[in-house]
Amino acid sequence: MELTRRREIMAMLREREWTLDELARNFVVSKKVIINDLEHIARSVPRPTRLQIHPPTCESCGFRFKDRAKFNDPSRCPRCKN
Repeated sequence: MELTRRREIMAMLREREWTLDELARNFVVSKKVIINDLEHIARSVPRPTRLQIHPPTCESCGFRFKDRAKFNDPSRCPRCKN
């Protein structure tokens, strides 16, 4: 039986942490497709298991978006505006 992309992502995430860019490159799809898959996986993962999201960090000033729970990248940094 062939695994679906979402099941394959779930298996990969059990093994180690992956960035959004790494997953998109691995499956040769856009980040938007991976975000959609991760949102679906987050809703369907049986409790008490949860996906752990590491907050993004601004590459210019190091600001950490600690309260961000979305999978996509923030549009701009509130500190340095990059």
